Amino acid sequence: MLRYSFSIINWRTEEIKKIDRKTRKMLTVYETRQPKADTDRLHVKRKEGGRGLVQIEAVYKAEIINIAEYLNTNYKEDQFVNIVKSHESTQPNISSIIKTAAKITEELSQPNEKSDGKQDGIQQTEGGLGECVKKWINTVMHGQYIRNIDRQLISEEDTSIWLSKGDLKAETESEIVAAQDQALQTKYYATKILNTETDRKCRLCQQFDETRDHIILACPILAK
Repeated sequence: MLRYSFSIINWRTEEIKKIDRKTRKMLTVYETRQPKADTDRLHVKRKEGGRGLVQIEAVYKAEIINIAEYLNTNYKEDQFVNIVKSHESTQPNISSIIKTAAKITEELSQPNEKSDGKQDGIQQTEGGLGECVKKWINTVMHGQYIRNIDRQLISEEDTSIWLSKGDLKAETESEIVAAQDQALQTKYYATKILNTETDRKCRLCQQFDETRDHIILACPILAK
């Protein structure tokens, strides 16, 4: 529904971001997303290990760029497109799709390590995949799971197949993703990240740090 409004309503970037934030809050309220889980992973495609939520800001940018490209390439062949393009050229920056698209393209094409050019920037807007994946991987804590996957030994596609199938309840899926992001409320997390605890030892065995890996693989009490 929103996609159709992008070429009609003069959306502000902050309004678009507000919709994304409100969506994430609703997912948290209905327990389909853990509040401490990685935000960028939420917008990564499921086959890449994310949860596949469309990022409205990315869709907005892609739609504006596509409309501007259509106007710029078809105005000579279609007189009605030419009329629209002529009208667009007289509009102020905030109301002009062509001028807004040029600004977005310039932002996406800034020469840095995240973007090599215009085409790369446009591809990143679709689903938020490119930029969101990089941010997720580079996050110190949340990105450990994806960084530790050895792609020479482990099939990335098979690793994420449970996300692609979508057989689990949303609540269960969110718990597993939070565990992979090391965002569960373990004592180690409370001590090192939240600073709300002073003792990080496992509450069951009292021998080792209560980390995600310890609970799943190493706790001698849970192993019995």
